[in-house]
Amino acid sequence: MVNIGNVNNAGSERRGLSFLVFIGIIGFSVARGIATFFTNYLWFDSVNLNEVWVKILLTRLGLVGATTTIAFAFIFINLRLATRATPVIDIFEAFDTQDPLARFRSWVSERFARFRLTGALALSLFLGAGSSTLWEQVLLFINQENFNITDPVFNNDISNYIFGLPLYRLFVSWGFQLITLTSIVVVLYFIATGAMQLRPQKLPEVSSGGKAHLSVLLAFVAILKAVAYRLDAMELLYSPRGKVFGASYTDVTAHLPALQLLVLISLFGAGLLLVNIRRRGWLLPATALGLWLAVSIVVGGVVPSAIQRFRVLPDELNKELPYVEEHIDYTRLAYGLDAIEERPFEASPSLSNEDITQNAQTVNNIRLWDPTVLAETYSQLQEIRAYYALDEVDVDRYTIDGKLTQVMVSARELDQTNLPAQGWVNQRLQYTHGYGVVFSPANNVASQGQPDFYVKGVPATTTAPELEVSQPRIYFGESAESQEYVVVNSLQEEVDYPLSTEGQSVAYTNYSGQGGVGIGSFFQRLGFSLRYSELNLMISNQLSDDSKIIMERNVISRVKKAAPFLYTDNDPYLALIEGDLFWIIDMYTVSDKYPYAQPADTRRINERSGLPMNFNYIRNSVKAVVNAYDGTMKFYVFDEADPLIQSYANIFPSLFTDKSEMSSSLLDHIRYPEDLFTIQSDMYKDYHMTDPRVFYADEDPWEIPTDSSTTPRVATLRGEFTELGYKPMLPYYLLMTLPEEDDLSYLIFQPFNPENRPNMQSFLVADADPENYGHLIDYRLPKGEFVDGPSQVSTRINQDPDISQIFTLLDQQGSSVIRGNLFVVPINQSVLYYQPIYLQGEQNPLPEFKFVVVIFQDKIIMEESLGEALQGIFEGSSFGEGNISDNDDGLGAIQLLEKANVAFNQAQDELISGNLGRYQELIELAEEYVALAIEELNK
Repeated sequence: MVNIGNVNNAGSERRGLSFLVFIGIIGFSVARGIATFFTNYLWFDSVNLNEVWVKILLTRLGLVGATTTIAFAFIFINLRLATRATPVIDIFEAFDTQDPLARFRSWVSERFARFRLTGALALSLFLGAGSSTLWEQVLLFINQENFNITDPVFNNDISNYIFGLPLYRLFVSWGFQLITLTSIVVVLYFIATGAMQLRPQKLPEVSSGGKAHLSVLLAFVAILKAVAYRLDAMELLYSPRGKVFGASYTDVTAHLPALQLLVLISLFGAGLLLVNIRRRGWLLPATALGLWLAVSIVVGGVVPSAIQRFRVLPDELNKELPYVEEHIDYTRLAYGLDAIEERPFEASPSLSNEDITQNAQTVNNIRLWDPTVLAETYSQLQEIRAYYALDEVDVDRYTIDGKLTQVMVSARELDQTNLPAQGWVNQRLQYTHGYGVVFSPANNVASQGQPDFYVKGVPATTTAPELEVSQPRIYFGESAESQEYVVVNSLQEEVDYPLSTEGQSVAYTNYSGQGGVGIGSFFQRLGFSLRYSELNLMISNQLSDDSKIIMERNVISRVKKAAPFLYTDNDPYLALIEGDLFWIIDMYTVSDKYPYAQPADTRRINERSGLPMNFNYIRNSVKAVVNAYDGTMKFYVFDEADPLIQSYANIFPSLFTDKSEMSSSLLDHIRYPEDLFTIQSDMYKDYHMTDPRVFYADEDPWEIPTDSSTTPRVATLRGEFTELGYKPMLPYYLLMTLPEEDDLSYLIFQPFNPENRPNMQSFLVADADPENYGHLIDYRLPKGEFVDGPSQVSTRINQDPDISQIFTLLDQQGSSVIRGNLFVVPINQSVLYYQPIYLQGEQNPLPEFKFVVVIFQDKIIMEESLGEALQGIFEGSSFGEGNISDNDDGLGAIQLLEKANVAFNQAQDELISGNLGRYQELIELAEEYVALAIEELNK
């Protein structure tokens, strides 16, 4: 027999247990939220940025409080008015009657009067909670700075669109939500109480009080609609309907008057609705609605379409020309293209060995190492231990032996996924930091094609005194996960670095920096324990009162947490400043509300970039600098003319530091940011055309050349063309002397081709030197002359019989040929191309530099060094055709490969002649020469 009581008890116990689990989950989530809030405060306090945290918090709370109060007042007043607008019901009489409808209406009236206060409060909290996200727009609006540029249609300052328009639109949307929600509640109440009676195939019958109430609510809707139409008129400046982005002829002559008329009709309708309070029926509101519909359809739709078809299309050029001109001007302003200086560049075919000698500064700094190739080489030669990682290689310049020299640099960061043993003590207490940095010259190659290190090893050995590192420990870097944390000053000593390349002996250290949040108190430990869901932070006996937790160790997430309104570049880079290591991060202010400006083409941007997908205004306003040891942050304002950063500085004055306070040693390592230059280059492809007639006809569009390198990319690009096989050339950094200038400049460089043609039309450079920082120069090549572009030069390399055959021979011997970036180097008024070639073996995947291809005019040569290649180009050396010689002593790799090429070609001739014996001999001889060449290259 089944015991029913036991079954019921078991069911009750399960329900009780489920309820306790549910309560536990809710409780833990709430506790963790409070802990995150508390630990965020501790972090901001530790980096002396309480002002930022407090101001954002108070603004959020103020917005929620203000919007909730407004919503509550509006809803509660309407609910009270709704009760007055309903027929008076005698409760006792209603419950004495047998009419169920009367009993229901009485019940609703009683409950409504009892719960309208709490109902209004609940609805207002629902409407007010989301307003906390508007803190940034509100603070910007209050602290806005003028752009001192007006739009051509309304003559408003641009700040009205950047700061005001988004906020106006959000508040109008919120107002519609408030009135709609209130109206729904009121209408349902009217229906339930009989103030509004639904009738089949007829308009509802509404009591006089109910009609008056609804008329007022509809009048509010009409007023909000008038405001919305006014905002729609302002947003015509972002219209995509015309030939270009921005208000077109049809927008200004048809859509704008239509919207202005709709504003008046909406206000007129609001007036009629208020007048209708004293009138019977809905004739006046119906008249207003009909008028609004007619104008919306005819004036807002039919008339603009007719004007576009019959007035614009037959004479589009003349009608749209003024608007195309505005579009060009405002787009160039929005991206800083208006500051580009145009200079002619002759692209002379005359360049001599004497010119090369006179431009020794440029030639001596020609970069032979590709960062993506060098990252693999660094990784294999300098990681030392599996738990170190050299993931990123950056390009910079330093003064070495009194000469400005381009160098490659990479930080040896900690990789916690490859620790000797996983565990909380290992991951959080012992292995806490990376160690050291690797430097090598960009233009030198050591034996066997490896980098010629300035700084290498652990602890570091240095051949350049200027690159001595006094604090090599890296607690903050670009490879750390944003959620990773470590604990320092615990009772467990930290692993500092390995004492030898073999064995497990290590040196130990204790953190002495200012960074980190103290966890000496019970509540601090509890807070972080809940935040990271880590019980060990509460119970570990390895922690002391002096222990500190280091969080936000990824430099990108660190600066984003401190300044969440700024956007980051894809590539932080390391700089050695007076013995200490610093990360420099370029940060941007952006907007998508700049009138008439074309939205940015972001397809060529690295997917790791922090830039948004959609914007049409950008400035590199801030350089953030983070100390790699203690995490100290400085935000230097680099574009004082940007009204956006001026407004942010008004909001958070203690966050930003003026550029003039940056040390000269730090200024020497500032560079023009890659993401900004890429965006500007992509916009300049079309917006170099300043004549509106030329732009309208699309007579001179440019394009980015194809990248011919076979090096891997660290990360993919955003654009879909990467999936279609098109690999666009990315901008690159050069240390060179510009034409007609005397001093070296550190530049970022981008060549252009005419659309669908392989010749080079222009190259754009941006200067990064402190005295000329941000100076953009467009060097224009003569239009009447054909100068090979990068794509055409790459094709010539592929088609050169000697070079292509050597590549084939090397690939057949188990080696992989890697072609580095194809560089364009202007020297005097001529263009020189070069491309480094690397070799990677199957057994030893270490990429090594082996050759460089140099191209000038119709000359193309490949040698083992840049000097030999330049000598061959400018003194007549070239590949020899010769016959096979028995004397192979003293031959270099190139000569041996030439002989292999000759042997291979002769073998093919013998095969065609049917002499298979001789064919086999020559093939074996060719293979022998290739093997000797590879052996020579590896010396």
